[in-house]
Amino acid sequence: MNESLSFDGSSPAGHGRLYRALYYPAQGFALGGGLLLLLLIGMSLVSIVGRKLLSAPIRGDIELMEIGAAIAIAAFLPLCELRGAHIKVDAFTLAVSPALRRLLDTFAHLACLLVALLLAWRTGLQALDSREYGDVSTLLSIPLWIPLLFIVPSLLLLAMCALARVFELYPCPGGRP
Repeated sequence: MNESLSFDGSSPAGHGRLYRALYYPAQGFALGGGLLLLLLIGMSLVSIVGRKLLSAPIRGDIELMEIGAAIAIAAFLPLCELRGAHIKVDAFTLAVSPALRRLLDTFAHLACLLVALLLAWRTGLQALDSREYGDVSTLLSIPLWIPLLFIVPSLLLLAMCALARVFELYPCPGGRP
């Protein structure tokens, strides 16, 4: 297992144009998701201290945590896909040829592309339905279409990153996209 804790990850240099074009937006989404999680941790800390010491927790803190975590997690996915940092069970593919491993990786990235597009489509439709029917969260009455709408761009970027990974494994004739 080769894991890196560096922020450099895989530099966009030496990759195709699509990869390079998506690298910084994906990194921006991930940094935004990380900032959101840090804010949620701070809110949770204030709520816990307020609950224990002052008997005054932040109202709806669990709701805010659920909504914020969903948005943040979706924001992490594009960079994870672009860097190829998803969890892999490669015990079965250790003995196969590099060409077959590359083919299996290509199918995995194609599957990720299709699933990301399906999720973006369905999440977008869910956002429209939630807006039409006026769905809101239980305690704070946050319109649920708003967080759903924040998730859709992350899923679309995830699909584009999966496409970039496919092109990295099998470049187009005449050069990389």
